[in-house]
Amino acid sequence: MEFPIDHDLHCHSMLSKCSNDPEQTAENILRHAKRNGYTVQCITDHLWDAAVPGPNSFYESQNIAHVRQLLPLPKDDQVRMVFGCETEFFGGTRLGLDPANYDQFDFIVIPPNHFHMTCPAEYDTEEKAAELFVERLEGISRLPLPWRKVGIAHITCGLIFREGDQWLVYRLVDEKRYRAVMRKFAALGAGIEINVSSFGPSWHDHEDDALRLYRMAKDEGCKFYLASDAHHPDALDRIPERAPEIVKLLGLKGEDQFTI
Repeated sequence: MEFPIDHDLHCHSMLSKCSNDPEQTAENILRHAKRNGYTVQCITDHLWDAAVPGPNSFYESQNIAHVRQLLPLPKDDQVRMVFGCETEFFGGTRLGLDPANYDQFDFIVIPPNHFHMTCPAEYDTEEKAAELFVERLEGISRLPLPWRKVGIAHITCGLIFREGDQWLVYRLVDEKRYRAVMRKFAALGAGIEINVSSFGPSWHDHEDDALRLYRMAKDEGCKFYLASDAHHPDALDRIPERAPEIVKLLGLKGEDQFTI
């Protein structure tokens, strides 16, 4: 069985501050999913729980009450609409969603590399960014999360080191530690995200680096899901446009799929 290109488990509505696009409604997102034959569409707006101290300025208005304005989600016989969120992890135990509120979401997406917001200033080289990335993955793996509905977002992402060479960062990730944490995620039942927005126009020039972390995660038994990370309607097309090639290069099959 081939890996199905029939889902998008990470995209944003107009309620995410970095979208704020009046056309990025749940109804329009559902229409796109139906046109492309999806069976599952999850919306994961940015979130910082008001029960957790200390959001940065970006997150001041992105609390649970704000993102729940999306509810109720439209219903459809073909597409299962899922209510999720994308929260932040700052290391240690500092997750932007309080455990008491996990049940308010059907899917929780956690990026380990939003370093434009969560990186201490001293991590100023590719080597240090690679080290911090693995530390963040290890930290997330120690959290008491409802793992069967948790996704590790965009393990490749230009935000990991905007100041330099993101491809070098992926190359420098310590293989032994990375494989160990991926084995743990596999055992816990978390999903590993293939964020097609991370595969921009230049990624073919860096193919080995772009796919390295996914290949190791696959070797360690991880399950994968697709994500557009769309903030605007045109970005929703990135899954049907880009995912088939990426899935083929990674050799993914139906048994490699993560499902909520």
